[in-house]
Amino acid sequence: MIFKNILLLILILLLAFFLLVYGETGFSLEPSIIWELRLPKVLVCMFAGGMLAVAGLLMQIFFQNPLAGPDVLGVSAGSSLFVAFWMMASVGFSQTFLDWGGSMMSFLGAIFVFSILIFFVHKNMSRVSLIITGLLISSFASSGISILVNMSQALQLKNYLAWSMGSFRNVTSPDLPRFILLSVAATLPVLFFIKSLNQFLLSENYAKSMGVHIKRIRVIFITLAALQISVVTFFCGPIGFIGIISPHLARQFLKCSQLKILLPAVFCIGILLAFVAELIIVLNPTWSISVNAILGLIGAPVIVIYLYRQRHLSV
Repeated sequence: MIFKNILLLILILLLAFFLLVYGETGFSLEPSIIWELRLPKVLVCMFAGGMLAVAGLLMQIFFQNPLAGPDVLGVSAGSSLFVAFWMMASVGFSQTFLDWGGSMMSFLGAIFVFSILIFFVHKNMSRVSLIITGLLISSFASSGISILVNMSQALQLKNYLAWSMGSFRNVTSPDLPRFILLSVAATLPVLFFIKSLNQFLLSENYAKSMGVHIKRIRVIFITLAALQISVVTFFCGPIGFIGIISPHLARQFLKCSQLKILLPAVFCIGILLAFVAELIIVLNPTWSISVNAILGLIGAPVIVIYLYRQRHLSV
């Protein structure tokens, strides 16, 4: 198991090195290009991909649903709606206020959708119904965003459309320290709850019997997942599929469900998916293709294969 995690780490280092020395213009070791353009992109891929993967794992554990994910259950859509509202309504404010306010609105949007989902979970909603609810939330958010777009001015619309495409290149060097700070704050606390997560993974009743404070750990799960999703959504735009497929790929790769081993692999696979998407864009600079388009081509078959293998099980 440790060897496989080391292998993932080696792949990450190789891809990171390649993306540092190679860009759309070819190979370059110019320090200004590496430090100002490529290093921020590589770091954003690492933190954003890893956070989305961990958030997806937390959601699958919490909802006891293998198809749970930030994009599938509408959490990313809710976060996007709140960010869109903020971008359209906050004309004239200082840039610092815009940035921190946008981060907060993204977090509130994720928490709002989580609250709706938790309400339905407490009403004993089935897995399929929960997925449908998530799709409806995404549809509602898309409709709300369309209305906001039609009401916006040209500059606001341009900024929003550039953000909504989803990209790991949206974070500039001045924004990088804030992005890293929020990413570490959202991810690091997960390490302190691995034991509780393992117990929760078996079942909520088992965790309760082992002395886990269910309500407290539930609030912690939700807050951390919402913070991770909101940070990525605000800085990178809505990024799909990484959250839902990374845990499945990690389980298949390791053949293990112990979180002490699985969690690092999930984080690493999230990074690799982000790197692969960015690598395809770098190697084909003439293509007008988004990160989400590439991740969709990777993620959709993975989900279909999973559903096919689970066809004999009741939903």
